[in-house]
Order: sequence, then structure tokens, then C-alpha cells
Amino acid sequence: MGPGGLGVLFIGFSGYFLILAFQRATVTQPLIVHSATLPAVHRRQLAGSGITVIALTGAAAGCLFGLLGLGVGGHAGRGLLLFAPWLIPSLLQEYWKAILFQEGKAFAGAMSDVLRFGAMCAAALLILVRHADYMIAASWGIGAWVGLVIALVGFRTFPKRPREALRLWGGEAWALGRWLGVREVSFQAGTYSTVLVLASVLGTADLGGLRAAQALFSPFSLIDAAFVLPGLPAISRALRVSRHTAWQLAVRISGAALLLAAGYLVVMTFAGRWLLTSLFGHSFIPFDTLIWPVAVAQLLGSAVLAFPMLLMAERRGVGSAFAAAVGSAATLACATLLAVGYGVTGAAWGWTAGTAVTAMAFFLIAMRTPTPRVATRSRVSTEMSDPR
Repeated sequence: MGPGGLGVLFIGFSGYFLILAFQRATVTQPLIVHSATLPAVHRRQLAGSGITVIALTGAAAGCLFGLLGLGVGGHAGRGLLLFAPWLIPSLLQEYWKAILFQEGKAFAGAMSDVLRFGAMCAAALLILVRHADYMIAASWGIGAWVGLVIALVGFRTFPKRPREALRLWGGEAWALGRWLGVREVSFQAGTYSTVLVLASVLGTADLGGLRAAQALFSPFSLIDAAFVLPGLPAISRALRVSRHTAWQLAVRISGAALLLAAGYLVVMTFAGRWLLTSLFGHSFIPFDTLIWPVAVAQLLGSAVLAFPMLLMAERRGVGSAFAAAVGSAATLACATLLAVGYGVTGAAWGWTAGTAVTAMAFFLIAMRTPTPRVATRSRVSTEMSDPR
């Protein structure tokens, strides 16, 4: 598809990721924080309520994508239309994978993604028949359906009726989820706004090149998922022992993520240019120098990876929302200003500067001891959920 075609897909996928982040913040993560220490029967009930809530919000998001795509038109509108039909299966697969890890069924959760990837690769052969962007989006959506089926087989429960689902989710989980929702909306909306502004300033070709560099040189999306899925319930349970125990676990998780990111980037230093041209094509050669700003951003993000999880486990939603808002504003401002002056390289370094501000904000807030009111609410909630 070339850099321009990838830029269109990136616009649509960024919109999907905005919805996914909102779902994780308002449904998946609060339910896990709340239910991690509950008896199995209660965890199963909450998991079933999450299925219903996500299916309803996914349907609404698909309709919104369709309306915006038709109304906006152009590259941005086409990107949204490409992903609109596939939102529900992908959102449900991501949610149920997190539930599998919470339930200690890590192998089933991993296989859900492995088979999703395999099905996506097989479906991608359709691209050989017709070189079209909707074929690429369709292969991604078919993979999501396969992964969802595998995930549901790994841990079976039934969705709740809408009224009961909203009641179960709207209790303790919503008290935290509303602030995490504010956090993700501000952060992801800022990121998506940055994408749209950069598409206007740089054009879709340079935007596609930037996305290719981020996809290849950035292991953070892989590292983040690998640690967050088991890490959030683990930190929530560690907090029952003491805050010191939870803090130490967060430090160990972040340290391990930093080492993995550094090792990956050492390999990319030597093989990055060859991989970029081999995977994306020779038209992406001008973007090989973006490894350095992307590398710095990944190291910064990995170094504080577990501290947002600690804030969630402590139910410090306001602090999480504030850190995300600060980081979102910094990313938009820095990436835009540097893109105007220095093109795609400036945009990459501006994105890195925003990542640095975000990482520092989360770390400084996590260092502060929770106020007595927040600490008491967290402790009382944990004691009420203790099956003993």
C-alpha cells in the first residue's frame, strides 16, 4: 500500500485504539481491580456483566465510526469506515483475554492471541487477490473473531442481561472506572489529535513512515500487554499485604520491562534498517533514522510501566487522569511544533518529549503516599471483598 496507504490505515486503527483504551479504562481494569480478590462465583458474575457492557459500547462505537467516516470523508473518513465493522469482536477478544489472565488461565489467554495472529495472517492472503486497504482491515477483523472464540472456550460464562450488567458494573468498578475513563479519553484523544494534526502538517506519506518506525522500533506495545495482563491483578493482591510490597512489585515489573526494551533496541540498532526495508519496502528507507527518538520514548515508557497500575490498584483515579492530561497536552504541543519546524524527524522527537512528560507525571504521583481518605476506601473495599 505504500506510506500513504499505511497512513490511512493508521488513522482508522488509531480511532479503534481510542475506543479500546476507553474500554480497558472504564470496564476491564476497574472490574479486575475490584474482583481480583473476590471468590470465583463473584468474579464470574462480574466477567459476564463486562461482556454485555462491551458488546453494547462496541456496537455504539461502530455506528459512530460509520457516521463520522461518511461525514468527514477523505483519508480520515475512509480510515474510520475500514475498521467500523470489526470493532465488537476485537473489543470482546481483548476483554476476555484479560479475564483469562485474571483467572490464572494464562496459556488460554496467550493461545487466543496466537491463533488470532495466525488467522489474521491466513486471511491476509486475500490481499494477493485484490490489493485494497479494506482487505487488510478484513484480515485483522477475521483474526479477532477467531481469537474471541478461543478465548470464550478457555473460560466459559454467559453475558448478563443489560440491566443486571449495568448494575454490577456500575457499583465499585464505576467509581474507579469513571476517572480512568477520563484519563484514557484525554490521553488517547490527545494522541489521536496529534495523529490528525500531523497528517495535515506532514501528509499521509510521512505519517505512514512515522507509524512504520513506531511499529518496528517500538516494543512497548508488546511489553505493556505482556506485563499489564498479569501485573494489574498481582499488584492489586500485593496491596492487600502492604503498600511497600505493592511498590516493590511495581519497581520489579518496570525494571524487567526496561531491560527487555533495551535488549530489543540493541538488536534494532544493527538490524533496524534491513528489517524496515524488508517488511515495509524500499520506499520507507528515509525513515530509518527515526529509530533514535522512538528508542528513547520506549525506554522512558518502559521505566515507569507499572506505576499507572499501582495508581489503579490504589483507586487513585484522579491522579491517573491528571497525569494523562498533562502528558496528552505535552505530546500534542511538542509533536506539532517540532513537526512544523523539522518535519517527520521533529515530530518523532516531539512525541518523545511528550512521553517524557507523561512518564514523569505518573512516577511523581505514584511516589506520593495516598491520602488517608483514598487509602481507607481502598482498604475497606479490599476487606469487604476478602472471602474469609
